[in-house]
Amino acid sequence: MNQRTPWKYLLIDVDGTLLDGKGAVSGRTSAVLHRAVESGMRLVLATGRTYHSLNRITATLDLPPFHMITNGGAVGLAPGGAEVRHTCFLAPGIWRDVAAGLEAEGLSTLVFSHRHPEPPLFYVSRTEGDPHFESYVRRNRHLSRVVPSLAAAEVPRVVEVAALGRRNGFDAASRRVLERFSGVTRNHSMVLYLEETFGKITEFFEPGVSKWGAFLALFPEAVRDTGAVIAIGDEANDLEMIRQAGMGIAMGNAIQPLKDAADKVTTGHDREGVALALEELGF
Repeated sequence: MNQRTPWKYLLIDVDGTLLDGKGAVSGRTSAVLHRAVESGMRLVLATGRTYHSLNRITATLDLPPFHMITNGGAVGLAPGGAEVRHTCFLAPGIWRDVAAGLEAEGLSTLVFSHRHPEPPLFYVSRTEGDPHFESYVRRNRHLSRVVPSLAAAEVPRVVEVAALGRRNGFDAASRRVLERFSGVTRNHSMVLYLEETFGKITEFFEPGVSKWGAFLALFPEAVRDTGAVIAIGDEANDLEMIRQAGMGIAMGNAIQPLKDAADKVTTGHDREGVALALEELGF
C-alpha cells in the first residue's frame, strides 16, 4: 500500500455491501480488509441489524477486528461488543405513537429494545401477518416477546420501531406513516432480503440517529478529519455517510440516490465490489 495514503477509517455497510448474496465474504475481500487494518485503519461495520445478529453472521468470517454500528446507527460498540459506546433511544411517547400508527395501517410491526450484554429483544403483538414479517419472526423467535398491545407495552430502552412487508399496499401504507412522523423521527423504507426473498423494512428512530452520527460518536476525533474516512454502502441508511466521508463509495447494486451522491461507484456485492474499490485506492 502507498504509505502516503491519508485514510484512517473504513466505514462499511454489511448486507448488500460487505456480504455477497449468499452472506459470505470472499478471500480477496478478506485479504484487502486485513491489509487496511494492518496499515493502521480503523474498521467499522455499520448495519441495520442488531449487534447480536452482526456477531452471529460474522463469527465464521475471516475479518480483522472491527467496531460495530448497529440498529441503523442507534447503537455503537467496541470490537466484539465488549463495550457500548453510543446509544440513542426513542422517547416512550414517540415510539408508542409510531407503533400505533403502523398497526392502524395493518402493518406487521416490531419494537426493538437494546440490552447489553444480554441479546437484544424485539416485541410484537402477533406472530402472524405479512410473509416477510413471519419469516423474520420465525428465524429470530428466541429473541422475540409477544405482548397484547405494542403501544401499551412497557418496553425498556427502545432503539427502533419497524414494519416488515412485501405484499401490495405495504409501500403506500408505510408512506403515510413516514409522512406523519417526518421531523418527529428519522425514518426511511428500504429493501430487506430474508430467506432468499426480497421485501421491505420501514424504520423509525430518534431524529439524530444515523450510521454517520454513530461513527462520529465512536470516534469524536474524526469530526475534524472526515476527509480520512472511506465509506461504502448500498442503501438509504448509508446516504449520509457516503455524502460526509472523504471518499464515499456506492456499490454497483446501490440505489440510484446513493450512486448520485458517491465519489465513486464500484461493482456489485456479488462481484467483490468492496475489494475492487479498496484495491483501486492502493490497499
